[in-house]
Amino acid sequence: MIPVSDDALRALKGPNQILGEWKMYMQFLQNYCKQFNISKPVVVEIGTQYGRQKAHYEKFLDAVHIGIDISDKYAKPDILGDSHKPSTVNALKKILNGRAINFLFLDGAHTYADTVSDYYAYGPMATDVVAFHDIRHEKEIGQLWADLQTAEKGNGGLTFLSIGAWGNGWCELGIGLIVKHNKGELQSRT
Repeated sequence: MIPVSDDALRALKGPNQILGEWKMYMQFLQNYCKQFNISKPVVVEIGTQYGRQKAHYEKFLDAVHIGIDISDKYAKPDILGDSHKPSTVNALKKILNGRAINFLFLDGAHTYADTVSDYYAYGPMATDVVAFHDIRHEKEIGQLWADLQTAEKGNGGLTFLSIGAWGNGWCELGIGLIVKHNKGELQSRT
């Protein structure tokens, strides 16, 4: 893994995210992998749009990236399909071939119903971190983020973190992270 820096991020085609938020998110995941001795993490991204983040996961985390999107208009995802359909979930399970998802990034349809559906369909397959994009920018995603924190209050097996940065002076999109723990204690995972 190479260090995440502004120059390293700019050397790749920019992510379809606010650079400051994305940098902090990638640095968090890098440090997480180092702390828990995770090599070749599996990243599943729902909502890939231009497919720019894939190169970032591969370069900075040496990750296996699986992208799911309903459209191939801008870039070809690994799985082309509606994330809410059982056939798409089954296609992912086939690719995973028994492996768990280390990091799940939810950035598909930006509605409460769609995102909560993705969370409950794919979240149980994630062993380490579930990330939600647009927790500050999209009202419905912000509401879901707040509702999940309320629903999980007192659950020592989860930690909720958020990352925010203003992009080009216009808004803060926000990335919400749910870090999963084993019975409330962080343990090394290989």
